Formats: sequence, structure tokens, C-alpha cells
Amino acid sequence: MNKQSLKYRWLRLSTLIISVTYLIFSSLLIYFTSMYLKDQEYRSVDRSLEELESLYESQPINTISQNEIYSSLYDRQKMILYTQSGEEVFSATTGIPMDLDSSFEPVHDREISAMNNDDGSFLEGRVELDSQYWDGYITVVHPLDYYNSVIRMMVFIAIIVGFLSILFTSIVSYFFSTQMVKPIRNIAYQLRRIESEGFSERLQIETNTEETDYMVDSFNHMMDSLERSYNQQKQFVEDASHELRTPLQIIQGHLKLISRWGRHKPEVLDESLKISIDELQRINKLVEELLLLTKNDGKTAEVTEEAEINEEIKSRVDALRKLHPDYTFTLDLDEQPIKFHINPYHLEQILVIFLDNALKYDHERKHIIVTTEKKDGHFDIAITDHGIGIPEDEIEAIFDRFYRVDKSRSRELGGNGLGLSIARKLIDNYKGKVWMESEEGHFTKVTIRFPLEN
Repeated sequence: MNKQSLKYRWLRLSTLIISVTYLIFSSLLIYFTSMYLKDQEYRSVDRSLEELESLYESQPINTISQNEIYSSLYDRQKMILYTQSGEEVFSATTGIPMDLDSSFEPVHDREISAMNNDDGSFLEGRVELDSQYWDGYITVVHPLDYYNSVIRMMVFIAIIVGFLSILFTSIVSYFFSTQMVKPIRNIAYQLRRIESEGFSERLQIETNTEETDYMVDSFNHMMDSLERSYNQQKQFVEDASHELRTPLQIIQGHLKLISRWGRHKPEVLDESLKISIDELQRINKLVEELLLLTKNDGKTAEVTEEAEINEEIKSRVDALRKLHPDYTFTLDLDEQPIKFHINPYHLEQILVIFLDNALKYDHERKHIIVTTEKKDGHFDIAITDHGIGIPEDEIEAIFDRFYRVDKSRSRELGGNGLGLSIARKLIDNYKGKVWMESEEGHFTKVTIRFPLEN
């Protein structure tokens, strides 16, 4: 399919609109002008017939002077006087004499009709005379030369003006469309450059036009989002590959060890199998967390039910006290009950992720504080540990996938760096917010905020 330039499309469209508009306007103008002029011509013939009829009915024919006849006729009109039998008695012409012969036709009332012949077009009016002074007919022939010349002149002028208007419009439209399309062409050229040079390039154009400036801004915002998504995807693949490669290499090494020595050394077989099973469990947990992050783009469709937040926190903390008797858990919960519609599994998962994270990184002071506070329109859950803390320049990245603060001890602590990403995804699904405050070496406080009406 042949592609057409926007500039020439605009040129053709504007020219077509102007041409059609002018054609309709000029046609209507000529039509109504011709109707008006023709009506005036008919009125002239009718008036001449009326005056001649009055003249011949009011006095004897031999007393009527030529001046009286001429005064009843318009310029270049011809009158013919007939007897009752159709014999021509008298004729007179004002202005340039006419050689036109009118054929006699008897009438019973005043009639005006148009006729055309080789000499031109005319109006012919007839009236019957029945008086004491004359019994016969009068015919008035009226040439339409003036009418035709005016109409021809109007058509000629309309054609000339139309041609000049269309030419002028085409020239103006061409330059206007060139200026209008120029920023779009510049954008297209830069888009080609960006296509060849990659995500890092942006459109650097100011068109001073609202629509194209908006298009440039929208494109730049889209490119920012694409670049972020691309970098996140690239980082995700790299991190996932790295996380999977290490346990797979460990499993491969122990399988080789079993193949070489394990058949004859039960202690080697037991140790290698135990390590391989641990690494397989690590891989299984990593895959489950990756699937949770990517499932339905993180959106959940499970049925929710009303949960009492304070009771759920107490239940979870009581279970942790039994598992970690060496830790101190302090609860400072709001006196008012906090009701919230949420999937119980999701609430448990959110609490487990943040509490487990606090336990992992507070391995010296071992003091965890959990508070809740109900406010107008929302409630907060805060979990504070007194562990290693987070460097200030890393707080913004703490919820990124595979991110770990204590990278040197990440495998020892057993995490994949996906827990906080999963928790934030779940919180976002319930229109909540989460943020962290930390002082390196002293504490880390995570605050979760949910709207009371979700």
C-alpha cells in the first residue's frame, strides 16, 4: 500500500474543502442572482404590456403618437399590434431595431414565455385587446442580452476568482502544512536515531505546539518506563541466573562426589545427599517466589475476609516467641480493634516476611518491637528491629528483587532477596503503602499503611 505524506494529505484536503465551498457558494450566488434578474426582466415585459394595453384601450389608434408608444417600452423592446385575425398592423422598436419576427398566437389572458433562436434568447409577452377602440392583440418582445451578459460575466468572474482563490489557498496550505509537519518530521528523524542508539536517548525538541509538545513528553516518559522495565528485566534475569547457578553447581559437585566416592563411603553419601537436598529446597523456594512475583503481574483475585489486625499480630508473635525464645518481642498495639478486609494468607505472609527479616538482621540485641496505630482513614503497622541497619543510600533499593543489605552473609541467612519485593507487591494489591527508616548499626523500622476502606 502506498504511503502518503501528511503534508500532501493536508494540502489536498484543504484545497478540496476550499474548492467545494467556493463552488457551492458561487453556484448559489449565481443562481439567486439569475433568478432575481430574470424576475426583473419578466416585470419589464409585464409592465410594458400593461401600459400598452391601457394606452390602446383608452383612445383611438390614430390618436396614439409614437412617443407615447416608446415611453411604454424599455430599451430594445419591440411591440407588435395585431388584428383579431392575426394580421400585423403596426410595430415599433426602441433602441437598436430588431429584425426578429414573432409568430402570431392568439391568447385569452396576459402571457409571458421564453424563447430561443439563432438570434438569441427572448421573452415574449402577449395580451388580448377587446375595447371600443381596438379589437386584437399586442405582443412585446424583450431581448435577454443584458441578462445573459450579466450571468456570463458573473460566471467568468467566479471562475477567475475561484482559480485564484484555490491557487492562493494551495500555496498558503502548502507552507502551513510544511510548518505544521516540520516538528513531526523532526520527531520522526529523532525516533530513527533513538531506534539505532538505544533506550538512553530522548527526544530533545520544543515545538511550541501543545499537541506535539505533549507527544514529545509522553514519548520521553514512555521511554523512561521502558528503560526502567528493560533494566529491571535484565537485572532480574541476571540475578535469577546467578541465584540458580550457585545451588546447581553445588548439587552437580556433590553428585560427582557421590559418583566417585559415595558408593564406598556412606559418610560422604549422607553428607552430599543432605547438602543436595538443602540446595534443591533453596531452588524450589526461589522458583515459588519468582512465580508469585510474576503471577498475574502480582495481582491477586482471592476472596478476602474481615481480619482483626491486632489479634493476627498477637498470634503470629506468640508463634515466633516459641520458635525464638532468645528474642524479646514488645507489642504496643492500638486499644481500638482494627478491622480490615484481606486474604488471611496474604496478611500472614506480609507479617512473616517483615518479622523474619527483622529476626535475621537483629542477631545481637535480639529485640523486636511491633506497634499498631489506628487513625482517620487508615491504620499503621510498624516493625522495628535493632540490628545492622540499612545504609542511607540503599534504603530506596531495599524492595528491589534479589537485593540484600548484608551481602556477605546472604546465603548463610538463607534468603533469596525476594521477600520484601513479594511483601510490597501484596501491600500494593490492597492499596497500601510501605516504607523504611533506618540508622546503620542501630535500628531499622518498617511501616505498613493500609486504608480502612479497601
